[in-house]
Formats: sequence, C-alpha cells, structure tokens
Amino acid sequence: MESHAIEKAPHTTDAEENPGIKTETPHGSEPRRQKWYEWFAPTDTPAERKLILKLDGLIIVFVFLAYWAKVLDSSATSTAYVSGMKEDLRLYGNQLNYLQTVYMVGFITMQIPLTLVMTRCPVNYFLPAADLLWGVFTLAQYKASNVTQLYALRFFVGALGGFFFPAVQWYLGSWYKRSELSRRGAIFFIASQVGSMSSGYIQAGAYARLDGRYGIEGWRWLYIICFACTIPIAFLGLCLLPSTPDKCTSRFLSADEIRLAQERMASENREARQPFTKSKVIQILKGWRLWVLVAFAFFFSQADGVSSNSGLPLWLKAEGYSVENINTITTVSPAVTIVASVICAVFSDIYNAKASLIATTAVLNIFACIVLAIWNVPVGLKFFAFFLSGTADGIAAIIYAWANDICAHSAEERAIVISTMNTIGNTFGAWIPLFVWKTVDAPRYLIGYNWTIALDVCMLVMLVVLQKFWAREQKRSRS
Repeated sequence: MESHAIEKAPHTTDAEENPGIKTETPHGSEPRRQKWYEWFAPTDTPAERKLILKLDGLIIVFVFLAYWAKVLDSSATSTAYVSGMKEDLRLYGNQLNYLQTVYMVGFITMQIPLTLVMTRCPVNYFLPAADLLWGVFTLAQYKASNVTQLYALRFFVGALGGFFFPAVQWYLGSWYKRSELSRRGAIFFIASQVGSMSSGYIQAGAYARLDGRYGIEGWRWLYIICFACTIPIAFLGLCLLPSTPDKCTSRFLSADEIRLAQERMASENREARQPFTKSKVIQILKGWRLWVLVAFAFFFSQADGVSSNSGLPLWLKAEGYSVENINTITTVSPAVTIVASVICAVFSDIYNAKASLIATTAVLNIFACIVLAIWNVPVGLKFFAFFLSGTADGIAAIIYAWANDICAHSAEERAIVISTMNTIGNTFGAWIPLFVWKTVDAPRYLIGYNWTIALDVCMLVMLVVLQKFWAREQKRSRS
C-alpha cells in the first residue's frame, strides 16, 4: 500500500514537532503536557489510540514472550552442566568455555547479516520462523551424545537467537513514534530481566521433579522445557505479527489503520524500506551516524559490568550468607534494572529527555563504582552501591530508540546501525571481562570497578559528541 507523507506547515508548533507531548486546551490556554501515567498522548485521535492498542497487543506481547524464552536458554547450558551433563557427556577441561565460545561466535557473526536479511523479508514471517528454528535447535541439544554435536547445535542456537534484539529494535522503530518508542523498547528489554529472575526457579523445579522421568536425565529436560516454551510463542507470532507499514498484511488491521500507520511514520520522517544498493551502503559507511552511535554503544554495553560479573553474590558468599539469602538478595539488582528502565522510558517519551537520562545514569553508576572501588565502607553503603549499579542497563531502550530516531530517514541505515551497535557490544563483552573482571580478584574487582568508571566517563564525552552531531543535522534539516 502506498505511503502518504504529511507535509509540515511553516507555523508548526512544538506539539506538532513532538506528537503526544503537548496539546492546546479548548480555550487556548497553556498546552497540556502528557502525564507520566498516561499511555496515550493528548494529541492522539481515537483512531490512533485504537491502532496503538492493537499494535501493543500484536507486537509487544510476542517480542516480550520470545525474549523471555531466549533468556531461559542462555542459562540452561550452565545449569545443565552442573546437573549431570558434565558426567554424561564427559565434558572435562575447558569444554564448557568452548561451548560458550561457539555460542558467541554464532551470536556475534550472524547478528548483522540476519538483521539485514530480515529487512528484505516479510517480518511477520521471518521473526516467528527464526524463533521456531531456534526452538528446534534448542530441543536437539537434549539428544546430544557427545560434545561435538553440542558445538554444532550451540552455534546455530547462538546465530538464531543473537539477531533477535537488534531486529526487534528495528521492527519497533517501523511502527511507533519517537514519543512512544522508549516505553515499548523498555517493555521488550524488561523481558530479559524477568527471564534472569525466573530461570533459576524454573530450572531448579524442573530438575527436581523431572529427573529420570521417562528415562530422560534432568539436564536434558531443561532443553525440552525451553523448546516447550518457545514453540507456542513462535506460532503466536505467526498468527499475530503484522509486517511493516509499507508492505503490511494483517488480518487484525484494517486498510484504514494501515494507512494511518503509514501516515504516522511519514510524520516522523521514518522512511519505508528501499532497495539495498552498493551506493547506499557506501553512503552509510561514510556518514557520522554509524561511527558515532557504534562508539557510544561500545561504552554503554560494557558499563554494566558490576551487575553482570557476580560481584554481589561472591561478596555475600564471602560474608557467610546462606545460599537461600544469596539467591533472594541478588534478585534486587534485576528488579532495580526493571524500575530504572520503566522510569527512563516514561521520561524519555514524555519529555524527550534522552540525553539527560543517559547522563544521570552514567553519574549514578560512577558513584556506585567509586564506592565499590574504595570497598572499605559501611555495609549498608556497599549494598546500596551494588543495587544502584543495576540502573546501568536502564537506559538500553532509550539508546536504541534514539538510534531509530537519528537514522529515521533510511530503514536500511537503521538496520545496519542498530545491529552493529549490538554486535560491537557483544564482541567486546565476550573477551574483555577475562582481563578486567578476573575471578581471582573477586569480590573486590578493583580493576573492574575502575574500568567501569572510565567507561562511564567516556560515555559522557561521547554523549556530548553525539548531541553536537545530531543538533547540527537537525539545524541543517530545518534550514
């Protein structure tokens, strides 16, 4: 269906520049700003509100559930290893490390190619189909009889799961306005935190109740459960997901709603997909957006080291806390991440305060790491610092929402930039912790905490650079 662009009048107001933020009251008084608890913008028409609710039901439900299921698998191999797989498959030496390496090779090398392939295909089929294949390869691991088979299977599991995050960020940017995108991205991102909080309980319960059932070892049941969670979600996606507005087919969206979605994206200058030519690739590589955003993403992606490198549980163990208490206390960090993600997303959408939120989060993380680097501080302050570091990932959704906005003029550039941002972060995240977050330094990771401080300082510098480039481009577009 043909897209209908909406031209902006010369006297466009701030409310029209940022739809959903402000609107004039009936009597022409001060414009009313959207409240933090309001899901819709004051300027949204009844038709838009109905469309937004439909999109949330069709898209957000699927991507949340699918991401949650993938987090279950990311911890399944480590759980299986200590639950009998090591002995059954004779995994001695560094085989577990090699399994993780093979997984990361598939995860990293296929992110950009598969994200770009998705932009050429009907997204409503591509995402669920990849999810379905991911489930099949996950299930196949339960039949593995030697480590060589596991190596091959882990590569494909990594490849089919790795591109999901950048692909979904691109997909959300194809449907939602800038004043809606951060909240949807946050809901999607929160699935990973919910998954990390629930995976241990699910896997422990499954092993306790299913070990030996039907002659199947408990560690093999873990992969069967991951498959059982994934397949219904994949079929749900096949039934619900619409493609992108430019070439949309959906049994749940009317022709008028598809046209409205196209007009909404046109008002955001969000371009539809175009042919992927050599000249376009060269233009993207020569532009500032790719390099500045990827450099920014590198510093952000490594700055969550405090919460992702087991400092808190190892400290609690050294202090003599029970296993039950350790498992309970460590759930606070992902809970903090969830709360921070929601707060950042709401303020980002309503106040368009991306830069301020990123800067505030970096400063909070610097403070937490300074406390932990000093180490000899009151116990309450140390707990506070560990928990405060959970805010570091709270800005993930707004960073990718900002990338969607900055690269709005080209669907192809959005795909390349977003997937490269995520790929670079994962690439460096696969080996830097080996040197910075050494287990022998635990629980006082002095190098790691100082490294994180340096990362956050660099992120603040890159934030200034990014703002200057973005402001210059906006000024040029207005002239």
